[in-house]
Amino acid sequence: MDTERLYRENAYTAQFTAKVVRQEKTREGFEVVLDKTAFYPTGGGQPCDTGWLDGIPVIDVEEREGTVVHLLKAPLESDAVTGRIDWERRFDHMQQHAGQHVLSACFDKIAGARTVGFHLGSQFVYIDLDSIDLTREQITQAEQLANKTVFENLPIKTYTVQPAELNSLPLRKQPTVEEDIRIVEIDGFDYSPCGGTHPSHTGCIGLIKIRRWEKQKDCTRIEFVCGGRALEDYGIKNESLNRVCAMLSVRDFEAADAVERILSENKALAKAAEAMREEFCKFEAEKLVRNAPLEKGLRLIKLSYHNRPLEELRLLVSGITSEKGCIALLATTGDKNQVMAGRSEDLSIDLRKPFNEVMSQIGGRGGGSAKLVQGGLGDAESAARALDMLYSAVLNKL
Repeated sequence: MDTERLYRENAYTAQFTAKVVRQEKTREGFEVVLDKTAFYPTGGGQPCDTGWLDGIPVIDVEEREGTVVHLLKAPLESDAVTGRIDWERRFDHMQQHAGQHVLSACFDKIAGARTVGFHLGSQFVYIDLDSIDLTREQITQAEQLANKTVFENLPIKTYTVQPAELNSLPLRKQPTVEEDIRIVEIDGFDYSPCGGTHPSHTGCIGLIKIRRWEKQKDCTRIEFVCGGRALEDYGIKNESLNRVCAMLSVRDFEAADAVERILSENKALAKAAEAMREEFCKFEAEKLVRNAPLEKGLRLIKLSYHNRPLEELRLLVSGITSEKGCIALLATTGDKNQVMAGRSEDLSIDLRKPFNEVMSQIGGRGGGSAKLVQGGLGDAESAARALDMLYSAVLNKL
């Protein structure tokens, strides 16, 4: 059966009475069909309404071949029920959906960019435009025109037409149905076939704010918010900006420049710190080589550190093996348990074989080249054992 849809005639209908046509228990809850309803079912990019039937929560609403099906948490006790819409959710959807009509029309008028996708999410709204060449200036102009249309408080009218009447209307897009086509008209500004819910005037939409945009493969996605969502979004950003300004001791219009300056200074400091670390590791490696005893004519250096960064281990191995006749066997334990080994260019020993033998016995993983190997162990004790075993294995290969 076709359910009579009260929201099509008046989107402000928040309460109604109806007769129960069918009720059926399912795994998700209780499916209820009424002879008429003000609940909007999910469709056209717009989520469904929620609310109550005789005080029982309606948790989902969908359309099935012209029938509107309500999903309830519990069964209804009467054949005649009173429905009540969650008005805050309904009005939010009305603002966002009408805002989408306005913004889509603005992009069409300013850039010839047609809307090919629409999604009304729980936080943000998206439209996909069939253009990847939109400029920042065009996007700004579209936003300005959209809000001008809001401030003009134009009437938003809905009416049904037949296919033969479509040629007399400057439709922004073609309908997806072939009869009883519902048109949403923003008083001479935009004509669009649509079955969703909208407010009576553009002023009810409130502020339309584009939050961000990104170019995708064959379109541009515009993320925006309207009305109550725009106010909430502004509040969150204003609070965050005020906190940043307080930390930086600057005014809000100075914040971006201050952050850029700090990032630049931090980048320079990080570069200087890295140079100092490299220099320190170089001196440390030279000292380790000078103090290392000779074993079989080579300087074999075995050391373990606690929570030393892997990058510093690499710098030490590199510094040690830059000298002739040196082998470095280093480990770091703690947050990470790693063993690293390297040899000088003038030596011929292939470190992979003893390293792989040790790691397979202890259950470690890793690899590398003949001159440099590295692997991870499960705990500090395993790393220490691996270092000792690798030391013995390398001595045996010399």
